Amino acid sequence: MVEVHVARDLDFPAETVWALLEDFGDISWAPGIDRIEVIGEGIGMIRRLHMQGMDPIDEQLSFLEPENMAFGYSIPQGIPMPVSDYSANAKVTALDAGRCHVDWYGRAKPEGASDEDAAAMIRGAYEMLLQWIAEELEKRAAA
Repeated sequence: MVEVHVARDLDFPAETVWALLEDFGDISWAPGIDRIEVIGEGIGMIRRLHMQGMDPIDEQLSFLEPENMAFGYSIPQGIPMPVSDYSANAKVTALDAGRCHVDWYGRAKPEGASDEDAAAMIRGAYEMLLQWIAEELEKRAAA
């Protein structure tokens, strides 16, 4: 099992970042997603991501704590990396009125990849995700 932690400070209020992440069924702001299917609601819901040339990716909400600005999810089907037993969680923490800190944690069992390679793939995905969050919020602020 590998464990990965990626963190980034963002120049946006924690509430603004949380508002983007709290709606688990909507990740339309992430590039490359052709279609999102939402199956169910609340804890246990699945957002099925359809991307060109890939099998659908099911991300299942495992917890949502608005009071702590935190959530967790697993990928029971369609993991786009050589891993299994994947789970992740994220937390937004206010630094001051206009800035926040985002932590993204993940763990998975490598399947056909070394621990180092699997961890690097997961880390790269989180770094990309945090960049997309920043870009989406910058776009919204400029509108």
